[in-house]
Amino acid sequence: MAESLSWEQLNYPVQDWIQRAIEVLGFDAMTPVQASTIPLFSRNKDVVVESVTGSGKTVAFVVPILERIISDGANSTAFKKGHFHSLIVTPTRELSNQIQSVIQSFLDHYPGDSYPIKSQLLVGTSQKTVRDDVTKFLEERPQILVGTPGRVLDFLQMPSVKTLSCNMVVLDEADRLLDSDFFKDVEKILRTLPKQRRTGLFSATISEAGNQIFKTGLRNPVKVTVNSSKKGPASLGLFYTVIDPQEKLLQLINILNNYKFKKCIAYFPTCISVTFFYSFLQYLQREKKLLSDEVMVYSLHGKLQTASRMKTLENFTDTVNKAVLLTTDVAARGIDISDVDLVVQLDPPTDTSVLLHRCGRTGRANRIGKAITFINEGREEDLIPFLEVKDVHLQKMTLKKDELLKEGIYEVFKEWILQDRARFDLSVRSYVAFIKYYSKHSASSIFRLQSLDYVGLAKMYGLFRLPRMPEITKYFKSDTIKDGWLVDQPIDMDRFAYKDKKHEAARLEKLKDLENIKDKKKLKFELKKKNMAWSNKTESKETKAERKMKVELKRKAIEEQIEKEEGNARDEVTEDWKDIVLKNKKRKQMQSSGGMQGSFDDL
Repeated sequence: MAESLSWEQLNYPVQDWIQRAIEVLGFDAMTPVQASTIPLFSRNKDVVVESVTGSGKTVAFVVPILERIISDGANSTAFKKGHFHSLIVTPTRELSNQIQSVIQSFLDHYPGDSYPIKSQLLVGTSQKTVRDDVTKFLEERPQILVGTPGRVLDFLQMPSVKTLSCNMVVLDEADRLLDSDFFKDVEKILRTLPKQRRTGLFSATISEAGNQIFKTGLRNPVKVTVNSSKKGPASLGLFYTVIDPQEKLLQLINILNNYKFKKCIAYFPTCISVTFFYSFLQYLQREKKLLSDEVMVYSLHGKLQTASRMKTLENFTDTVNKAVLLTTDVAARGIDISDVDLVVQLDPPTDTSVLLHRCGRTGRANRIGKAITFINEGREEDLIPFLEVKDVHLQKMTLKKDELLKEGIYEVFKEWILQDRARFDLSVRSYVAFIKYYSKHSASSIFRLQSLDYVGLAKMYGLFRLPRMPEITKYFKSDTIKDGWLVDQPIDMDRFAYKDKKHEAARLEKLKDLENIKDKKKLKFELKKKNMAWSNKTESKETKAERKMKVELKRKAIEEQIEKEEGNARDEVTEDWKDIVLKNKKRKQMQSSGGMQGSFDDL
């Protein structure tokens, strides 16, 4: 990274209280991205900013927003109720919450005798509805809004929220916001805002957004690219190790037990795998004493409630103990936890650009950090030269095995799973979810289902039998493995019980029903249903989830339409209710007298 500069050298005179906040917050010198961006964005330029992770992009847009609020007079009683000045959109709730904290840390130094500048967080939670957000917005009158696309769009579509005064909009992690998952919502958000506004796009990999950038309504833009020759901070060491899938968990435990670090983030491929391995690591730590008691273990993924996610992140950030956070890509972007000095990726992400974002959770602000990526033996090793083409260079490293766990980790895993059938169900679902995740990799020529080690992967997830699924039937052939069993002595699945008494009673009831079926065809159908491929069951659940989502969207659209109609009712001329009653009465009379409407010639 290029040399940082003194704030006195900034080519823009910032407010005294902002300068004071900068000093108190410990930003002793500007980073290159701040020196380049703040003068442009504070004046009349749209900016497209690409800079390595940990280079200070958040401050580079927070300072201009605060400056423009003051220069545009939004910090006065003249600023209208129901209006806002600046909008910041991020892909995750965690990042929104973090940016809100940064803004508040600046506002803590705002002069007390001035008209207040306020910021409001807009993220979906089970505790607060959009109406609650609107009520708070109208009462507190914040000039800055920070949130995720879905909640922000719902908020802006409420009739009492006015967008005419919006002068600045920032898309943080813009390449993520402009991909297929978020683009429709982001596009709708931008359409509701005035065209004459300042727009800032910020990301470490903004070039990944491609032509989508031109759909954001940029006017008079300037591109700021910092340190493009090296994809990552100079203080960040990027490493990879080639490994047998079965040994991935073993090596993670080895790192947690034996390597020196303050805080570690371990990335897993799916939400369900985080839940599964979190439970097993707790068992290893508490019951088997195979994971050091010094290590605090936390878990975070996108399917947790917002309050739980925020609390977990807060606890992980605040703890002074050695700690590891098991997570997914929900914590891959923008999250800034100062003591994180180690990142471990148990599998490369499906999008290679996310690999850098994950690694960038360490080595921030010139602090030393190390990121280790596990690569499966075989075809996945081609990922290294593939990344080099993109100027991402990973050094090879060899990890030693923990002697304590060298033998028997699979046996320990299997023993734990056999204690409760619910754990077996979770392990199978995690395995199936991983294969689906793997099949969607953007580098499909490297990450191929044909070359996947299905047995080694199954043992990594503690399985003693391969699930029935089309991918295994198609790609996995073995003369030694019979009926999918990975153990010498097959488990009696009819006797394999749930610890939970209600679940076990329900299972036994189903088993009894199967035994009582005399009709052979019906029995065959029920057995086929019972033994359905896990991937098909997963797809069935996803189809139901999609249908449920469509119903929710339809209901929401109807509610919004009703609200708009109620809002416009005073201005509309409606049909008199007496006329409606008379028309209905007349129609009934026609029907009772044999009168018919319409043509029936085609029947």
